[in-house]
Amino acid sequence: MPVLPQVDEDALLEELKEKSLPLPVIKPLLTRIQTEAHDYFRETLDADLLVRHRSTLIDRILRALWRFRSIATEDIALIAVGGYGRAELHPHSDIDLLLLARDEDSINRHASDLQDFITLLWDIKLDIGHSVRTMDECVTEAEGDLTIITNLLESRTLIGDETLHSELRARITPEAQWPAAVFFEAKSEELNTRHDKHNSADYNLEPNVKNSPGALRDIQTITWVAIRHFGKGTLQALEDNGFLTEFEHKRLASSVSFLWEVRYALHMLAGREEDRLLFDLQTQVAEVLGYKDTGRQLGVERFMSQFYRHQLSTMELSDMLMMHFTEDYMQCDDDTITPVNEHFVLCNGYLQLTTPDLFEKEPAWLLRVFPMLAQISESKGIHSATIRALRDNRNLIDEEYRQNPEHNAIFMTLMRSRSRVVRELSRMMRYGILGRYIPSFGRVIGMMEYDLLHKYTVDEHTFRMIRLLRHFRYGDVRERFPIASRLIHRVHKKEVLYLAALLHDVGKSREGDHAANGGEIAEAFCIQHGLKPADTHMVTWLVSNHLLMSNASQRLDLSNPDDIHQFAVDVGDQYHLDMLFLISVADTHSTNPELWTPWRAEQMRELYRNTQAALRRGLENRLHKDDVIEEIQQEAISQLLDYGLPEARAREIWGQPGEDYFLREGVDNIVWQTREIDAHGNSAKPLVSVRQTSDRQFEGATQIFLFMKDQPNLFAVTTATLDQLNLNIQDARIMTSESENNAVDTYIVLDENNEAITDPERIRVIRNTLCDALDEPEEFDTIIRRRTSRVLKQFDVPTQVTISNDPLMRRTVLEVIAADRPGLLARVGSILMDFGAQLQGAKILTEGEQVSDIFFIVDANGEPYSDPTSCEELCQALEDGLDEQVEEQSAV
Repeated sequence: MPVLPQVDEDALLEELKEKSLPLPVIKPLLTRIQTEAHDYFRETLDADLLVRHRSTLIDRILRALWRFRSIATEDIALIAVGGYGRAELHPHSDIDLLLLARDEDSINRHASDLQDFITLLWDIKLDIGHSVRTMDECVTEAEGDLTIITNLLESRTLIGDETLHSELRARITPEAQWPAAVFFEAKSEELNTRHDKHNSADYNLEPNVKNSPGALRDIQTITWVAIRHFGKGTLQALEDNGFLTEFEHKRLASSVSFLWEVRYALHMLAGREEDRLLFDLQTQVAEVLGYKDTGRQLGVERFMSQFYRHQLSTMELSDMLMMHFTEDYMQCDDDTITPVNEHFVLCNGYLQLTTPDLFEKEPAWLLRVFPMLAQISESKGIHSATIRALRDNRNLIDEEYRQNPEHNAIFMTLMRSRSRVVRELSRMMRYGILGRYIPSFGRVIGMMEYDLLHKYTVDEHTFRMIRLLRHFRYGDVRERFPIASRLIHRVHKKEVLYLAALLHDVGKSREGDHAANGGEIAEAFCIQHGLKPADTHMVTWLVSNHLLMSNASQRLDLSNPDDIHQFAVDVGDQYHLDMLFLISVADTHSTNPELWTPWRAEQMRELYRNTQAALRRGLENRLHKDDVIEEIQQEAISQLLDYGLPEARAREIWGQPGEDYFLREGVDNIVWQTREIDAHGNSAKPLVSVRQTSDRQFEGATQIFLFMKDQPNLFAVTTATLDQLNLNIQDARIMTSESENNAVDTYIVLDENNEAITDPERIRVIRNTLCDALDEPEEFDTIIRRRTSRVLKQFDVPTQVTISNDPLMRRTVLEVIAADRPGLLARVGSILMDFGAQLQGAKILTEGEQVSDIFFIVDANGEPYSDPTSCEELCQALEDGLDEQVEEQSAV
């Protein structure tokens, strides 16, 4: 069993005097302390003890060094401030010191000693933050600076003239400066600003254990306000003064202990002051804290879910405590009280219960309070005593309560409310009501998935999704969501959409297909809540199929009438299409706003428009490809004639690229590419043309057109070069003219910010770089690949390859799911080349750290792969080759 590190101050002083040089004594001592403390933590996880014990040891070391330097103890004092003043030191926390002098003469007399002391602390590599001030300077600066007065609240003397510290504390009391109410208001504003800063998507993905909402700084803010309010800042003091119950005290103390464990582990593993739960540390922290993988969930996912739940618990209690202080400073009077009904009033804008035992006697009010609040525009929130009453009585919500038709009707009243639905659902969750009323939702609160696709916990994602659905009604989003903003006004029962959004991910609490599981839960919920059969069907169908349109927009050939017809059959009718589109857009955007690029948005819209057209024609009136191709060719020839290019020349250029060319490229692209080839003439050099795509299907992206003699490694060279240019391939159309064996390839790309390339100079560089690379494609192996980012290295996504045949298109469909790594497409192209496979096209989809790419291939004879052995060997080669690439790049 490891033991706590120890330091004897007097013995240390004697050793310092004996050896005269402090560095050889202190540096090994600090290393030993850190090593022994880390061993103790790994065995016990007792961060509470260790952070206080480290503070005690640093106290002893600093006093011994002060005494070793023989610094006077009159008119000068060494004072611990900030976190060190609270006697809380994590392994790499700053050691904040104040060297306090009575006056300028005192500083001048001790200037040399003080400078030597500070230099010594730097030399031994202590992480100190220090200031040297006179008494008057301290008082003046504290009066004008919230940070300084806060740091001084928990200060304590380490060594020196104790009377100085006593005098200082007497001069910074609330009576002298920063009255309690003023201090509280400033701290409230500071807390809100910090929450706004640390509540972005990135902070949710890699939360800050110190500064994120519901993290340690929230608790510290409460203690600082408490010190100013009634002189003590401990949780026990909050309980003694009636601000916390015993149970709440224990809950908050438990969250503090957990957050301290996490912060200690972060510092220990990073070897520095690191308070962010970075991806490359999350798995390690989870392992240190004992979270193991299970069949259903990774250990890191269980750990992060626990983190988010503690965060939510801390936010709940922090809100209540800050409200409690607000009420103390803003006493209600007749001018600030507005009656709501016989049970409630608004006091300074906050809902206050006037019937203390209301929830116990009439439990329906546990739900009814929220739709009531949704109708009160002037409400600012809920009174602390009312919050506590809600929390104390939420255990009354049991299965009998959930089955009560009156309670079901109340909940549906909230879902049908014209305003503030998400605000009240969020309150219900924060105060523990929503999770009790919908247990399946309660089980996914705080649930996260360890990837780069899902930027929020399930509950936060769900509320963002409902908020966006409601926002579609407003004109300010019409430009970003043109179709959704129009469709939302056709939906007469919007609660059907909101219910589907609320329940769409609850199936993640079970094993198996979460959409199918969620559909079962949703159907039972709707029947229980008295929805009409048609509405129940729609909610159930939307939950069960909420991934259908998003997946189809990324995987189908949206120009292929056969693919569109099949999707139209799956959807069935216009009403289902409209509702599914609304759910799909809101879900995709709310999963990760950064992935909702103009290109991806247009893919979804194109699928909607094409499916709508198919439904209007009638599913029995399918488009025939031959008719579509003939129409496209005639329109292209007509436009080319306008440019002075004869039909015979156009058909000569086209050769026989196959029917796919005319289906996939569209008239505008065909005209542009034909003119580019004509202008290129008989040059043996590769033709590379770049422009903003005019294809509505790929709006918001850049189009790169390649024309040259086909070569086996052409795809590998092209994709590797585009990767080096920091371009993200979204779609690839790979074709070969049968008569001339010319490659006629189109790539749709975005830049590193998922935007189209508009800079003319960058376009020139892209064109020239591709021309050079394609002019000597045999030099493929010399292309240097980019390094894998810090974040991507943390994800181990085993490669999965599936193979199937598309009889209608007479080709083989290869789906590759793998870890996103630079050069991945080039590696795929190289392996396909080794197998003699001809690539006809590709759909590229990157979701966070994972790619889900689809390749359309035929064998060397232009036929689909049919031999099971060949299929198995190709799949195995891809899996081995891509996994090997991941291992190579992760090691760099």
